[in-house]
Amino acid sequence: MHRLVQEHPTTSVKMVFLEDKNLDMRRYNAPTSCTEVTAIFVGDNGEPPANRDICVYPVGDTCQSISPLNQCCDPMTYPLLFPRGECSWNTGMEHVEDRTTAKRTRVTQLQYYAYRLSQRNGFSILHNSGKLFQKYFVDAYVKTEGSRLHFLRQNQKDLQIELYRGLLDALECRAHNENICTGKLIILPSSFQGSPRHVQQNYQDAMAMVRKFGKPNLFLTFTCNPSWSEILNSKEGVQRPEDRPDIIVRVFNKKLKELSEDICKHGIFGTVLAYIYVIEFQKRGLPHAHILLTLDSESKIRTKDDIDKFVSTELPDTCTDLRLFQIVTKCMVHGPCGTININSPCMRDGQCCKSFPKQFKDDTEENVNGYPIYRRRATEPVQVGKYSIDNRWVVPYNPWLLKKFNAHINVEVCASVKSVKYLYKYVYKGHDAASLKIQKEGALDHDEILSFVEGRYVSAPEAMWRLNEFNLSHKTHTVVRLAVHLPQQQPIVYQDGQEAQAIERAALRKTILTSWFELNKNDPSAHNISYSDIPQYYVFDKSTTNWKKQQRGGQNVIGRLPVVRILRYSFPKSL
Repeated sequence: MHRLVQEHPTTSVKMVFLEDKNLDMRRYNAPTSCTEVTAIFVGDNGEPPANRDICVYPVGDTCQSISPLNQCCDPMTYPLLFPRGECSWNTGMEHVEDRTTAKRTRVTQLQYYAYRLSQRNGFSILHNSGKLFQKYFVDAYVKTEGSRLHFLRQNQKDLQIELYRGLLDALECRAHNENICTGKLIILPSSFQGSPRHVQQNYQDAMAMVRKFGKPNLFLTFTCNPSWSEILNSKEGVQRPEDRPDIIVRVFNKKLKELSEDICKHGIFGTVLAYIYVIEFQKRGLPHAHILLTLDSESKIRTKDDIDKFVSTELPDTCTDLRLFQIVTKCMVHGPCGTININSPCMRDGQCCKSFPKQFKDDTEENVNGYPIYRRRATEPVQVGKYSIDNRWVVPYNPWLLKKFNAHINVEVCASVKSVKYLYKYVYKGHDAASLKIQKEGALDHDEILSFVEGRYVSAPEAMWRLNEFNLSHKTHTVVRLAVHLPQQQPIVYQDGQEAQAIERAALRKTILTSWFELNKNDPSAHNISYSDIPQYYVFDKSTTNWKKQQRGGQNVIGRLPVVRILRYSFPKSL
């Protein structure tokens, strides 16, 4: 043991449990589903999961470590899923299709696991393995995402941008003030899907749509229903819905597309000007989508009658619509919580965080500070399970959508512009996480990859969704991010030792902003178009670094300017 310690010196680290009450409990809440397999990313000595050690003990030999990229890793980790000892994915695996037509000659890790995920004719050991099936694909996605993060960590030299220097200066200043040494500067770029920078960019894109079309009018939350007939009919034997997360995410993806068509194409709420949705996988075992709708002027929800036309918070009459009553009592009843059930997940310090039960109201009231106060007329309670409920416990819903999709679809009217930023930050709040942190002692690092990895919570439905490469978000308009910079202060991407070549390239290559200046010089038709509106009429050609006129029209294109901070200095009058 002493020899092993000498050969592999340890680094002093400490684990810090985050008890900040300001943490977003929608991300750091405890799991409410105990039937699904999940993974929590916890790095070891500052390294992402791609570098985890897998030890094997060959007969008659000492302990040996193998890489997660080894083709024997999966068969040895999951021998029940590889009964014949067949090899798993490896870096040299080639496409079976014709190499002359294939874009790639090698099979990627993601492609391999997507192939394994597909169900074919006959009995499948993999798809009938219950929780082992969940564990295998959660582990598969953890390895896939870990490999991407490992690549970004090992290629930080290719990510060096001049503007990141300010971040390093701030890190060095803080380290000097705290009398500790400066650690590493590791950047997780916005091109990595799900990273904080990526989420922030999407949020700013959504706010650009608000600037163009105004505040959203409706906020919908669509949650998967494991009792859908498509899911139940696809089960085999004694399988439960949570045993087949692959079917759950595929059916939910199809239902979401159908819901989008009903809203945007068929206009059940009216004409939609702008539309976004974001997929979430919270610790409840099921995927759900947050949807924001902006309607045109003729379809705006302005009056109490308009609100009552689209949104209801009352139990339907069993005599006139028994099916809707059954769906509402199954999918749209909150809790009950409070004194009736103090162990409900929504309880915070003895109070319901969703403010249930609501108050009875004979008429809908418009609320300028948030959502309307919906009509909830006093009625006789009904027995649902072991609880007696009334209209005070009903979550706002749309009767037509509820009867068609038979799922939890919360429909809220956005009554105030004050709720705009809250709504968009809500849908772009990021992935779920566990509230713990590991940091080195005696050094100050800025490691965005490690911050992303630490406490990363991956559920089986999210792993399946990501392996199928389904969209995590969608919006009706393409948002073009326009550059703003001072002369000769555009961002420069370079590698160590190639600064001179990068400067030479930057001097000859036009940016989006400088190319717009050239456009105004040479094209009189662009004189009356502002910089933020130019993407609606012109498209930027990256190969020639020139703006060219749109051939098909740019009605679904929006330009977005970044936030520019202007420093103001005051000088003595003598100057």
